[in-house]
Parts: sequence; structure tokens; C-alpha cells
Amino acid sequence: MKTKTEFHTIDELVKDREKSPLDISVIPNYMGINLVSVEGISWTKQADGQLVSLTIHFMPADKI
Repeated sequence: MKTKTEFHTIDELVKDREKSPLDISVIPNYMGINLVSVEGISWTKQADGQLVSLTIHFMPADKI
């Protein structure tokens, strides 16, 4: 089956929450991850709209 993958930065998703298949408030509220540590989210959907995968991309911390 044909799939489509998208990636959006966290800044894009904060401005337009309709783009994300996951409410981004889930990340800090339920996962305990500060959004400052997140670069963006990517996901893959099938042609019929079913979500196949969702990945949270983190920004690595600078070495001290």
C-alpha cells in the first residue's frame, strides 16, 4: 500500500496544531519531555489515512 511521510518542526506544529496527528501537548504533559528538546515530529500514513509510524526527533544537548 502506498504511504506518505511528513516531517514538521516543533515551531511549525505550535503555530498550526492541525498539521500533527498527535496533539503536541502530549509530549510535555504525558511524556515529561520539554518541547525545547524536540526538533520536530515525523509520521507516515497510508493512503487511507491510517497512521503507520510516528517519530519524535530530539535535539542533542551541547557537550559541557
